[in-house]
Amino acid sequence: MFAPRRLVILVSTALSTAARLTVSIASSQLLPNPQTLPSSSHAVLLGPPGVRYDALIRRDDTFVFSDVPDASYLLTIHTRDYHFPPLRVDVEQKEGESAQTIEAWQTFRGNEWSNKGPSYGAGKEELAVAVQPLGQKDFYQTRGGFSVLSFLKSPMILMGLVSVLLIFGMPYLMENMDPEAKAEFEEMQKKSPLVGSQGAANQLQNFDLAAWMAGKKAPAAESSSDGGSARRR
Repeated sequence: MFAPRRLVILVSTALSTAARLTVSIASSQLLPNPQTLPSSSHAVLLGPPGVRYDALIRRDDTFVFSDVPDASYLLTIHTRDYHFPPLRVDVEQKEGESAQTIEAWQTFRGNEWSNKGPSYGAGKEELAVAVQPLGQKDFYQTRGGFSVLSFLKSPMILMGLVSVLLIFGMPYLMENMDPEAKAEFEEMQKKSPLVGSQGAANQLQNFDLAAWMAGKKAPAAESSSDGGSARRR
């Protein structure tokens, strides 16, 4: 008869000493009225593998986690329009004490877990912390206006400007060039592989496939052969 009563007393004692964490959204210049947060806003208390607690936002702009066991947790707040800082929450029952101790610090993503930021407070069995948003989420990108500088930085525009300068500047340079330098430049142009490729391209354009298949010679070849026969005569 006394066993069930003792069990009820033990359970009630355990529940009464369970840790409780309350996170409230404080008004700030970025978020003057936390009541405007959508009802889908929620907080997540992520602990060791397989341990996760979720809490939806209440009418008083708070998230409440009850009966939190001993562990080290990562607290994140998820809303549609704002970013909130992540917090580290440690719940432990120190040796010789019957009450659990709750402590909270700001933490930083990508850093070591031992790297703690500013403290958000500590308490016995219960802790209430207030957080403010870090920034507002932007889902739209403002279209930039026309910029002459960015237009001129375009590779196609730069190539076009260089080509125009070469077309209109080369004749002026050739006229004012020293005769010896001009002759040397013309000689270099004759030896340039580009000139040879242009001549080969002209020959390909003037090639008569039908005449070649019929066994006829090109006009230049015929004239040269006629000239040779005339000389022989």
